[in-house]
Amino acid sequence: MNAANLWEAFARADLDPDAPALGDLSRRAAVGRVTELAERLRAQGVRPAETVGLQGPNQPEWVLGLLALTAVGACPLLLPADSPPAETRRLLRTAGARRTLVTDPGEAHGAVLRPHDGGTDDGSTGAGIGAGDADPGPSAHDPGTVVLVSSGSTGTPKLVARSPRSVLDEGVRYHHAGLARREDRVLLPLPLSHAYALGWLAGALVAGAHVDPVPPRAVGSVHSRLREGATVLVTVPGLARVLARRRALTDDAPFPALRRVMAGAGYVDAGLDALWSRALGVGVSRNYGSSETGSVLWGEPGLPSGAVGRPMPGVRIDLLDPDGTPVPGGGAAQGELAVALEDGSVHRLHDLADRDEDGVHRILGRARLGVVRRGARWVSTLEVESVLRAAPGVADVSVTATGAQDSDDQGLTVEYVPADTELASPAQVQAYARAELAGFKVPDSFLPRYRLRRSAVGKTQAAPAYRLARGARAATTAEQVLAAALTELGLPPLLAQGGTAADLAATTGLRAEVLSPVLDTACALGLLVTDTFSAGAPGDWTLPPDVLPGGRALAARVRGETAHERPDPPAAPFGPSAVAKALRASVEELLAETAVDGSLLEIGDGAAPPATDAGHGACVVLGGVHGPAAGLGSLAALLRPKGLLVVADAFVHDPLALTDDRSRTLAVRWLVDGHLHWWTTQELRAGLEAVGLRVEESQGAERAPYAIVVARKPS
Repeated sequence: MNAANLWEAFARADLDPDAPALGDLSRRAAVGRVTELAERLRAQGVRPAETVGLQGPNQPEWVLGLLALTAVGACPLLLPADSPPAETRRLLRTAGARRTLVTDPGEAHGAVLRPHDGGTDDGSTGAGIGAGDADPGPSAHDPGTVVLVSSGSTGTPKLVARSPRSVLDEGVRYHHAGLARREDRVLLPLPLSHAYALGWLAGALVAGAHVDPVPPRAVGSVHSRLREGATVLVTVPGLARVLARRRALTDDAPFPALRRVMAGAGYVDAGLDALWSRALGVGVSRNYGSSETGSVLWGEPGLPSGAVGRPMPGVRIDLLDPDGTPVPGGGAAQGELAVALEDGSVHRLHDLADRDEDGVHRILGRARLGVVRRGARWVSTLEVESVLRAAPGVADVSVTATGAQDSDDQGLTVEYVPADTELASPAQVQAYARAELAGFKVPDSFLPRYRLRRSAVGKTQAAPAYRLARGARAATTAEQVLAAALTELGLPPLLAQGGTAADLAATTGLRAEVLSPVLDTACALGLLVTDTFSAGAPGDWTLPPDVLPGGRALAARVRGETAHERPDPPAAPFGPSAVAKALRASVEELLAETAVDGSLLEIGDGAAPPATDAGHGACVVLGGVHGPAAGLGSLAALLRPKGLLVVADAFVHDPLALTDDRSRTLAVRWLVDGHLHWWTTQELRAGLEAVGLRVEESQGAERAPYAIVVARKPS
């Protein structure tokens, strides 16, 4: 290809200028927008080889910003849209970036160039830098290099630089493999800052296809685009499972234009493939690669669980033995993956894989983390996760190795989120594992958790270390309650040094599974920071334990005590939800439009469902899905076949990034009254599906103060 970078590939003369190219924009309009934005960036002093952050929602404006930065020769640093400010500052500082191009459809020009404030990780700020006066200093990269933030396998962000040629080469692979064609409309509902999305974006631009970016998990937008003629849907396994169970998608299937569904950045099992084939008539293709190399393997639908197919055009895949020597090709083999790219560079990917007689590769897991030696046999944690995800009542699961890495008999630990604490008790999940897995694959311990920390593309993230935030002040009632609880638990001295939730719980004798979300909420309120952020002395938020009774109640819960003390009525933020009337009115309107076959049962906040009363045509739960134990299975048991479960409650969009007073107050109220089990509607959907219900619809946006989720019991 003659183009030197993505911008030249997008703007080349052989493409129809009036054809749709980016969202609702024609190629002519998009080229004009990029040219205008590039001129503004030059006028503001953006220089070739300067590293500039790029951050914004999944919208066409983000792609325009990437192309404009490329056009001026800058090095875009692709910042995750959901990164908290402290992490964003750290990434900018690590990359040497002094400015960020923030894309926003609401801006007059679609993007604004903002200076990095020089702040520290604890939230304090330094002197601002005027956009026109920024001095980027020497760059470590060539002009046009794209800098990716990779979560790696440990959950700790790292920076990966990809040259313009490397990005174009990956795009050519997609085009030559026939995955991206000029006549395609490629739908991208995944974080554009991720390496997987960048590769597909490059493939679509090289092919001259129509690119349609939409926000991750925007199920409604995905549905409407499929109805409008999207031909390729690029997704990740978790979202693919949600989409294939959506009633609207399956009712409107088949979508005549949809020719390929690609799931990457995660483990694809045969069950997911069968689910898509059964629901929409299109199986799931596979994608595999790394941030450094881009995609290097792909496979058609119908492959076995964990299989990712054959090499993409232009790359060579080797399997290395323990000494690093390539295993002879031409037959079945097992070893560590290594890839030789178009430019002659060789990369060891640190994943173990096996290759069958047909040349199809199956990923076993990370060479040091995801593949466990147990006696004389190897066990893939990805395979065990895939099996346990189908266990009754399991909403989410993560399997990790324990013991020394060089041990010949490592242990396996399962952390999982139960949708029902009885249906998915540790004993029940262990029994399921013994029935479904060979004895040497059965994990040693099964630990229920309220939630698992995952990245935007679904990768399990390592447990963070928590530390005090320097200069934090507990100003609001919500902050004061958390500060009082942490003080009563005696944690501030320990937090000054830092530690994981498990470390802190073990030291103080607290319940780790309850302490972890408390610490996460304290981070979201700005009282604590995580990972490598700077520690400081105890801030002004250290309060005597009798400031608010909510703090004492929360401390008792973390200790595992039975005391349940609610705050006094004057503490208004913890009173009845202001949206209760709106919730009830919306539910009544929904039920009036829905034919309910049988009696209607209503369950309020804190009320337990009747143990023997079953066979209802509908069950409405108003504000009662949060609490110290999940019981979605008992709710499902109340319904007759085809019965409806309507869950109406207030939800927190992201408990790790509480950006407004309403969600902060709500999160702390849940912690005090009985810890929230379902932080987000997305997690609630997963829980409902785990107990055998089928989610049909949800009303209210993720960021709305409340939502209504409707599920049906299968016949």
